Formats: sequence, structure tokens, C-alpha cells
Amino acid sequence: MIESNEIFDNAMAGIWIKTDSNPVLRHNKIHDGRDGGICIFSSGKGLLENNEIFRNAQAGVLISTQSHPILRRNRIFDGLAAGVEITNNACATLEENKIFNNKFGGLCLATGVEPIMKDNIIFGNHNMVDRAVSSGQCLYKISSYTSFPMHKFFRCRTCNTSERNAICVNCINTCHAGHDVEFIRHDRFFCDCGAGTLSKHCQLQGEPTQDTDTLYDSAPPMESHTLRVN
Repeated sequence: MIESNEIFDNAMAGIWIKTDSNPVLRHNKIHDGRDGGICIFSSGKGLLENNEIFRNAQAGVLISTQSHPILRRNRIFDGLAAGVEITNNACATLEENKIFNNKFGGLCLATGVEPIMKDNIIFGNHNMVDRAVSSGQCLYKISSYTSFPMHKFFRCRTCNTSERNAICVNCINTCHAGHDVEFIRHDRFFCDCGAGTLSKHCQLQGEPTQDTDTLYDSAPPMESHTLRVN
């Protein structure tokens, strides 16, 4: 049981649940982290109930890799990325949560994810990813290499991009127009075209920024400065 704590200003995720862990988190405040609020990986479970998760730099709750927690009556808000993200064959049961005022959307689901939903209130989220796509921007412009907006991503066979590279839809339509391209899936990533890691210069960005390859398979965070629950 992790109850009535205030967890804040962490360099990595505030709480990390993994490897079949099944903790109960109640009445905690998890906020102002420089990464995500709660990260649940590798078949993690748990009951997250009546917590306040807010103003974190990454997703308020990130659920990945065959995990299936229960989120009940939490308030997840004011995040600089998504409120809740679910990816990599994970699932979740969401009941009576309030998810609002998050920059990249309230609930973001990767291809194939179908959470169990009941009486959640998801409102007032900014959906900056969809706005950037609609305005023709490269998604790297809103994320840089520090966050992973969830949207459709592609690879370019003509440019011989690898499985570790992701290209956003606007770069596919502009920078790689006429190329042999392949849709990969809807998931979390940053755009390698805009990041300047591909051989072709991005037409939607300014000067390229050298960054590492995209880890669009939602690689787990580092353990340092993170409360682990095993």
C-alpha cells in the first residue's frame, strides 16, 4: 500500500510499477515530475485510486507491455503531454476518473488497445498533436526529442529508414512525397525526420537537431530517482 504521499520534482517517473507487481496506490499527489507521473510496464498491475496526478512533463499515467492496472476515481490534469497513454499490447480498466487540461490529449491509445471504460469524465484537453497535424507542422516541432506524442507514424523505404526510425504524417506527405512509404501503427514517438537523424533534410523544420534514434516501442524509463514497486 502506497498511501497519502506527495511525490514531486523527480528526474524520472514518480512511481514505476513493473514485472507482475500489484500494489495499491491511494490518496497520493504525484506532480511536477520531469518525466511521467506513474509508469506501468512488463505485466504490471495495481489499483490506482483517488490519486491526484498533475503537471508532469510526460504522460500522467503510461501503461505498456502487457500491463493491466485499474484506475479508479483519479484526477489526472495539467500534464505537458497526455493524461493517460496505453501502448504495447497493454490494457487498463478506467472507472470514474477525471482527465482534463493535458497538452497532448486526455486518453491516447496505440493501435489495438481497447481499455475497459466506465463513467470517466475526459474534458478540456488541448489535443496539440491533432492541431499540429491539421496545421501541417512536423510533430517534432511540438515534442522535440523529450516527449512522445501519439499519432500515426510511418517509415520510408526509399530513404531506407530502419525499424528504429519514425516519420510523422506531415513529413511523409511533404518531405517524402512520392517515396515508397509504409504505415507502421498509431503509437507514441517523435519524428526522426524533424529531428534531423535521417539523411534527407526536413522541409518542415529549421536547422536539424542531432538526436538519437526514436524509441517508438515505449522503452521503459531508467530506474534512478524513481520509486519502484516490485
